[in-house]
Amino acid sequence: MIADKAITAFNETVDSDTAELIVAKFTHDGTLDANVIGVDQQTLDATVKAFENRMTSECLAPVGLTLSDYLDCCDEADLPAIRSLVVKGDWKAIAEHAQRIRTALNQGDE
Repeated sequence: MIADKAITAFNETVDSDTAELIVAKFTHDGTLDANVIGVDQQTLDATVKAFENRMTSECLAPVGLTLSDYLDCCDEADLPAIRSLVVKGDWKAIAEHAQRIRTALNQGDE
């Protein structure tokens, strides 16, 4: 998978201080620069898409949410924490948050 190869290459070629800065910037503002990370834009896009697909299939779809639905319901101030969970691969916490959103949406429909 392109995403797995890109992540492995990133982990093997970027020193830990630089990696921390890249992850911190992404966590803060959601941006990633392919040149800074050291991959081409296509690989970066494929990697981001793979994370989005995993989040959708494992966390959002089971409760009937799309990524767009989920993000529309999230407070802008919570996005750095959500991005941090994605980077850590904490799919359980994201799934629990998605379930709380679904419950709130269902209660709003009543």
